[in-house]
Amino acid sequence: MSFKKETRILGIDDGPFKKFSSKETILVGSVFRGGEWLDGVLTDKITVDGFDSTKKIIDLINNSRHKKQLQTVFLDGLTFAGMNIVDIKKLNNQVSLPIVIVSRKKPDFESIKRALKNVSKSEKRWKLIKKAGEPIKVKTNSRKEEKPIFIQVEGMEESKAKELTKMISTRSRIPEPIRISHLISTGIVRGESYGNA
Repeated sequence: MSFKKETRILGIDDGPFKKFSSKETILVGSVFRGGEWLDGVLTDKITVDGFDSTKKIIDLINNSRHKKQLQTVFLDGLTFAGMNIVDIKKLNNQVSLPIVIVSRKKPDFESIKRALKNVSKSEKRWKLIKKAGEPIKVKTNSRKEEKPIFIQVEGMEESKAKELTKMISTRSRIPEPIRISHLISTGIVRGESYGNA
């Protein structure tokens, strides 16, 4: 697989929610040509601390008119809407596209495991997290002071995932399709975008 500037990428992020009162939050997908051009926006809703993130993302992709052009799916983390954890292997299998999970810092698995004790079916959720494998460090920006990000990959060689992640991180250290999905999702929920996009 070689990547061109026109390579179609889908970047997915969720919206903010109130920890103890929200039952669901928005899911936003931004379809990009490389890291330069926004081609479309997909939306749905997912359950806070639920188990529907994988199915919702599968349906979002497979029912989209953009599906045939997509080459890779980038997710902003493995957990959405609290502890609604994506099954990266099932997602890869059901949409027939490589999946790249992006984290702004290296996941602290011990902290995550402790946090899972506060939600139902913690062992089931923990298994989904372990499925995603070890995070890989990627320096997306050439500036010395810029921190690296971390990725987990399914359905693509590590070297290719690194190459693509760097290519589409055009405005910040975060891949542009994810950055824009973050801005859109927070803007819809709060009325104005905010946060570390």
